[in-house]
Amino acid sequence: MKGEDLKNRLKEIIRKEINNVIKEESYKFGTLADPKDMDPIDPMVKVSGFATLNRSSIRTQIVDRLTGALATAKDAGKGGTNSYQAYKQLQDLISDAGILYKLIGAELDIANQLEAKRLKGGRRSVPIPKQ
Repeated sequence: MKGEDLKNRLKEIIRKEINNVIKEESYKFGTLADPKDMDPIDPMVKVSGFATLNRSSIRTQIVDRLTGALATAKDAGKGGTNSYQAYKQLQDLISDAGILYKLIGAELDIANQLEAKRLKGGRRSVPIPKQ
């Protein structure tokens, strides 16, 4: 009996995963949190591997992280004993495994999704602005 339960449970998990893959769009970094009920000006965005944020928060975080990277680069450029650590921090910050890269990718993915929705047309109480 336990073998059948496990078998049925595995089949159910596989079906769910296949349905998720079929529904999934080609957006790598971010997607609209709720595409049907969204604010087209400042939608909620699921940033893969990070969090769910408003689009304005994503933009603010990008600016903050770039500002921090600039300050770190200036400190590293002065030389000294902490120069190596500063360059390592910069490398981690701007690598494609870093959060900054994901946030920028999510911003671009959302712009593409909103533009696709805008071009698709339809009736909305608040029109989607051109991206």
